[in-house]
Amino acid sequence: MERFPFTPDYGAQQQTQPRVLKAQFGDGYAQRAEDGMRPVLPRWTLQFNARRKMEADAIEAFLQVRRGVESFEFVVPSSAWDVTVFPLGTGDGARTQYLLERPVAPEVPGERVPATGWTSPPQVYRDGVLLSVGADYVLSSSGLVAFTAAPAPGAALTFTGKGERVARVVCESWSSTVKGFNSHDISAEFQEVAG
Repeated sequence: MERFPFTPDYGAQQQTQPRVLKAQFGDGYAQRAEDGMRPVLPRWTLQFNARRKMEADAIEAFLQVRRGVESFEFVVPSSAWDVTVFPLGTGDGARTQYLLERPVAPEVPGERVPATGWTSPPQVYRDGVLLSVGADYVLSSSGLVAFTAAPAPGAALTFTGKGERVARVVCESWSSTVKGFNSHDISAEFQEVAG
């Protein structure tokens, strides 16, 4: 599947509206149920401002070829992450499983989320020594590190890695404005699709 190669301007707006089936009964009662296996699929409103004609034409050509039907990959704005020698935990001689977690943002190191969506598998270290995946530990796609032997008490466990969230989307509408000589603005809406 092809990836959208252009970076939108800052200020991308994300909107989420769950799909809900609703049965309305008398006296104000209603019954609600999720519609489908993935009822929450976000939509992004994106801006590509002050782009040169060549880039604006390339963006439009990419979208026109797919005609709002063919999906493509899109890197979700502000989802990229990159950590170097980031703390994973401290060995206690008994525990063998640790979850890779990263800061929500570089300026908020104490607030963490699972480190998933790798662009390449993270590297895990024990006391600064690079460990071998498969021999020293197993890494699941959820970010769970399972060591073959429990790290010794006090062993510093760290990891290095980077990633981003890639969504499968369609673009059903976009508009283009000529702002001046060789300056074009494009607005587009990307809708995440299941699958």
